Amino acid sequence: MQKSLIIATGLVTLAAAPAFAQHGPPAGAGGPPAGVGGGPGGGMGAGPPMTPPGRMGGGMSASNYARDTIASSRGAFGRNFAQEQRQAAMERVLEYRQRAEQRKADAMATAAAARNGARLSRADAERIRDALKADMEAWREAFRIGRTDWQAQRDQWLLDRDSMTPQEWALQRANWFAARDAWIAEQMQWAQAHRP
Repeated sequence: MQKSLIIATGLVTLAAAPAFAQHGPPAGAGGPPAGVGGGPGGGMGAGPPMTPPGRMGGGMSASNYARDTIASSRGAFGRNFAQEQRQAAMERVLEYRQRAEQRKADAMATAAAARNGARLSRADAERIRDALKADMEAWREAFRIGRTDWQAQRDQWLLDRDSMTPQEWALQRANWFAARDAWIAEQMQWAQAHRP
């Protein structure tokens, strides 16, 4: 019985709350003096009247304000994220090029020796092919080459081990570096032309 009475009193209080908010407390019921709002921050726990729900200063609705704020934040986040991605890509490519220059020099030296009649063994052929594969994988990682393009490159350059002589593998690796350099130059030209 007492529990039911408490619940009923609570429901009456909740039902009366909108009328109380609109018209204030009944005469003689106490409460803040006229002109003092009921929000936090003012004297004795009271503050200035609150902005009506759904309205912001300057007549802007809360939903429009939220939408504009979110759009602005997303735009800033997108710009920052894109800038970070470009910076990371440039750093990755510069690091790759520094490491790859020595490998390219080795490939060119081996190819020059093969052209000049140096005798290369089957073990040299395996070593050169493995080096070419590592060169290509470093290039793929640095430039984030897609699966289809990568497979096409593998099919073109990484033939069966026994399909070429050691001298031919030396030339194959040097030719790949020449093709890679042309590809990089083409990518840089495209990036310059499409710079924002």
